[in-house]
Amino acid sequence: MHRKFAGVIVTASLGAMGCSAPGATAHAGATGALEQSARLSPTEARERLHAADVAMSEASAKSGSAQGFASFLGDESVLLLEGQYALRGREAIRAHLTAHPLEHGGTLRWTPMRWDVSADGQIGYSVGQATVDLKGADGATTQEHARYISAWKQQADGSWRVIATVRNPAKVALTPPEGFTSSHTTASAAPRTLTSAAVLAEAFAADSAFSTLSTTEGMGHAFSTYAAEDALLIAGATGLFGREAITKAYGPLTKDKLDLRWEPALGDAATSGDLAFTVGRAKVVEPGADGKPETDFVKYLTIWRRQPDGTWRYVTDGGNSSPGPNGP
Repeated sequence: MHRKFAGVIVTASLGAMGCSAPGATAHAGATGALEQSARLSPTEARERLHAADVAMSEASAKSGSAQGFASFLGDESVLLLEGQYALRGREAIRAHLTAHPLEHGGTLRWTPMRWDVSADGQIGYSVGQATVDLKGADGATTQEHARYISAWKQQADGSWRVIATVRNPAKVALTPPEGFTSSHTTASAAPRTLTSAAVLAEAFAADSAFSTLSTTEGMGHAFSTYAAEDALLIAGATGLFGREAITKAYGPLTKDKLDLRWEPALGDAATSGDLAFTVGRAKVVEPGADGKPETDFVKYLTIWRRQPDGTWRYVTDGGNSSPGPNGP
């Protein structure tokens, strides 16, 4: 990915899912998870997801990414890292992290800043930052920063597991504005009772319309239009918090400056009809230094929340580069 594009749109984390496309079947054990979550209030389910993210941080700090982090992954989890195609499956991810640990010989920690769950407690996500503390030969400690989005799914036994995540390096930590809260500040749509595939089909349609708007009216207009009022992007110098900040940052990216288009390929959704996420592949074309078009390939995650008026809007979105057009 060209440095210019990476600095504008990218960051963070990405997920993939239990379903490969609208019409696909849900994860085995989803019924058991629903029965378990039905006994919990939304507040309790949300607290348990947060506790799982904190426990993942503690395990990572103690045992490293190949053991601590990987132990919180689902069997078919997806990990998206900068510059390569997605790693799929817990054991494949564990093998990669054994050879290329995220902690680089230091101490890895995860700190969620916002987290939420669907009304039925099936699907959740967290957005935050990761740090690695490294000790130099002189004994001094330096800190590396990263940002992440993790998509979670409640299992039949009531535990939460990461089913998709992306972790991208950053120069500095996310810096939320005054008044920022870990929960959403706007209302969501009333819960419904649908199949996961039916809800995912709605999210796929929203994602496709989002891309169409980007190609016809420009990336900036599309990202402003489809942002929830309290959307959080882990892009930019210190993060983008809220639709107004997103509009200000992305507004100048008109279609003559950047041609960004994408297609969803994977996803999952809650049967309560209020939360879903999509993962796909994107292509960006922009003028190069010599005036000739330059093309980059990207994989992305978008987490969608249904609004009270029935429309779908993203609450967080991020991506990182792929070595080619395949994937995600």
